[in-house]
Amino acid sequence: MRFYTTDWNAKRHAKRLKEVLSRYGHDVSYTSCLDLMARLYGFANFAEMKRMAADQPLSTFDDDVDDGILEIRFQYEVCVMVETGFADIAGAVLDEVNPTSLRSGPTAGFDDGGSVDTELPIDDVSRRVRVRLCMTQQV
Repeated sequence: MRFYTTDWNAKRHAKRLKEVLSRYGHDVSYTSCLDLMARLYGFANFAEMKRMAADQPLSTFDDDVDDGILEIRFQYEVCVMVETGFADIAGAVLDEVNPTSLRSGPTAGFDDGGSVDTELPIDDVSRRVRVRLCMTQQV
């Protein structure tokens, strides 16, 4: 899967990813988050993403694709998170960062008061199952 976006958008999501990972107790550098965002977009690292995305039309954001494409993207992103050692928090982090969405800021895991809910909602049970499935596929 390749998701073509602007480097500005990738940087915005990398900043958000760093914040979310920090809340879950993972101290990851901004540069590493840029590379992780690039991997979530289907590239080896941020430099490759920036170089290759410059010549491609931008991908359609999640808000404008059908559920099938959305599910494929999410499954791919979960596998990348598992591969990079974040299996236990993959679904929750992806829900908050929304790497292939135009939306900015938190959209899941927050209640109206703005406090962080570190538990996955009940409707995310299927996402936890997909994380486990991806983990077993990696072995």
